[in-house]
Amino acid sequence: MTTRQNHTIPPVAADKIAEFLTAYLSLDFPSEDDPPDFPPAESDYPDFPGSAGLTNPDISPDPLLELMRKGIAEAEAEIARREAAEARPQRRRPNRSEAVTLLSLAAFATALPATAALERLYWPGTVNVLHTPPGYETAVAQALSWPTLRHLRALAAVGTDHADPKLRVFKSAASASRDRTADQRNFRAKLEPLLEQGASILLVTADRDVIDSELAEVTVLHLALPRPTPEAVLAVLRLTHPEDWDAADIVTLLPSPADLARLSTRSIGAAFHAETAAEVARRLTDLARSSAAATGVTLDDVYGQPEAVRALRVMATDLSRWERGSLDWAQVTTSGLLYGPPGTGKSLMAQALAGTAGIPLISTSYADCQRHGHQGDMLAALSAQVSEAIRRAPSVFFVDEIDSFAKRGGNGQTDRYLRGVVNGLLTELTRLAETPGVIVLAATNYPDQVDEAVIRSGRIDLRIGLTAPDLAGISAQIAASLAKLQPRPRISAQTVAEISHQILGCSGADVAALLRAAATRAREAGRRLSAADLQAAADKIAPKPDLEREERIAIHEAGHVLAAWAMRRPVPHRVRLTRQGGFVESRRAAFHTLRSANDELVALFGGRVAEELFFGNASSGAGEGRRSDLALATRLALQIEREWCLTNSGLAWHDTENTPLLVADPLLKDRVEARLHAAEAEATHLLSRRLPYVQRIAQALMRERELNADGILKMLEGTEYEDVPNVGAEVIPFPNFSGE
Repeated sequence: MTTRQNHTIPPVAADKIAEFLTAYLSLDFPSEDDPPDFPPAESDYPDFPGSAGLTNPDISPDPLLELMRKGIAEAEAEIARREAAEARPQRRRPNRSEAVTLLSLAAFATALPATAALERLYWPGTVNVLHTPPGYETAVAQALSWPTLRHLRALAAVGTDHADPKLRVFKSAASASRDRTADQRNFRAKLEPLLEQGASILLVTADRDVIDSELAEVTVLHLALPRPTPEAVLAVLRLTHPEDWDAADIVTLLPSPADLARLSTRSIGAAFHAETAAEVARRLTDLARSSAAATGVTLDDVYGQPEAVRALRVMATDLSRWERGSLDWAQVTTSGLLYGPPGTGKSLMAQALAGTAGIPLISTSYADCQRHGHQGDMLAALSAQVSEAIRRAPSVFFVDEIDSFAKRGGNGQTDRYLRGVVNGLLTELTRLAETPGVIVLAATNYPDQVDEAVIRSGRIDLRIGLTAPDLAGISAQIAASLAKLQPRPRISAQTVAEISHQILGCSGADVAALLRAAATRAREAGRRLSAADLQAAADKIAPKPDLEREERIAIHEAGHVLAAWAMRRPVPHRVRLTRQGGFVESRRAAFHTLRSANDELVALFGGRVAEELFFGNASSGAGEGRRSDLALATRLALQIEREWCLTNSGLAWHDTENTPLLVADPLLKDRVEARLHAAEAEATHLLSRRLPYVQRIAQALMRERELNADGILKMLEGTEYEDVPNVGAEVIPFPNFSGE
């Protein structure tokens, strides 16, 4: 993987840039031969007569003679300087429209290897690749003019007899075609006649995949050209705006290396048309700020997602270190999958990362791509957005609805279509992974429906789970939003805490909507926002609770906690009771044995059994939806029997998502039912001995609305199992009784 170039050009590189810029602008075209050497001119002044016979002719005993000798020496030196200046090739003043070409030439000079390796450029029948930033292919090809190549030949110390046939410049633009193999085959067909004739080819391209395995065998050098740097801009400004060029003043006006690198060739070209060098620098800075397209949101504006914010801050910090040249790109975590229920702020996270890093956000989704047409147009639209992210690097590339790209499988026409779509996505993700400076974030509500190849390490590295914000996050979001209002409302911390408890379980988007509704209510009344406005808005999104319903949900969640504890499973990371329902957040097992799978079944039945023990009956809560307790338990029992084959019922694998298996196989249904009833019986046995602890946790949950692992452990003191298990994270939800 190519690492970021350091933007500080050492003196040797600065000299090479000056040499190539002079060669490109040279007005001296004598012949195809190397320019002749110009020996120092002999002095027209003979030795001063008085010096003959002296032991040291440079030291005269006569002060007057010594003064005359010094004058003659200075005159001779001035004449030699003038003659040397006249002997050097004369250069023209460049047009301002050539600025991008000159900057591309500076990048070429910077990327060149040591002089000893330059001869390899002229090996007959070989290819040398210049990888340019996207959009710079034409400018680099123009920079490699005949005077430039003549200077390159002189540096390589290659004579004209050895440089024939001469170095051939060949430009190839990046392709967004669906058929990359055909593109490479056609491209190779164009190069092969030249290679067979013994030409030395200098290939200018932004496409990193243009060299296939056959061309790779004859590829000698790969040179990665950096984007324009402040030092290169100064060197070019000295030529295009010499009248008012002042390095000390201009350098303070130029954008940072990262901001300058984001500019397109069109923006740079437009800036160089300014009248003065200082105005060019100012325009570059203004255009760079505009190019960054700050989202206006940072990670400081994200509340209630501490773990996700922490992970993205690490990305932003490492990106900054890479930009400063203190961290190699290979050491940066550059991708992550954001997953969680709708409304938990996945898109906001991408905006906040871009805003914190001060880099542009390029977004797309399955729907955005699909609206361009059928598969070819769809993939071309995706490729265009990827190219934009690469061009504007450093940047954040965000793919929403990544689960909509579906999974590959099957042989039907639709399956083949989806296979092509997913393969196209994989190709683009690989392009992004190979591009330094691009951070990739993807989002989904259904992580289990994303193709495994899409989110494998190397394409998507981190898994960042999002849930509804916790109490602290909701309170912080409300307080921060109130602080921005003018005039500032007088809302007590106690009121904020009460509102936060009431709306716990709502998403960050819900909290923002609540605040907007409260502000609108106050505005319509013509007064400052009050606690009554907040309460009225909160009552709409989280109505007053039904105490009997809340008590049942609290008992249900406490039953999960106690059943899991009794089976020596990990203590939950968090338990919540909200107006929408309740859930237990605990660790998901990496794999199962028959015993651990049966223990998990018992834990899943803990909620339903607790309801039966306290209320004499169970509610529909344990069976509402595909993620309910009974659905998870049934699926787990099916996996034990038919997917993991942990029993003696056979070794044939079946897809356990295909629940009609239970209808088609009565014996299988009987085994699953028996396993579920056994788990229910075990949960009843365990909880009936621990009812006071179930009630203690339920009461605390109704009072606090949210319990963490430490609080749960304190309430479990006195039970049989006092060893402290690890704390982890998996969600067992209680249904939303509102039907949403």
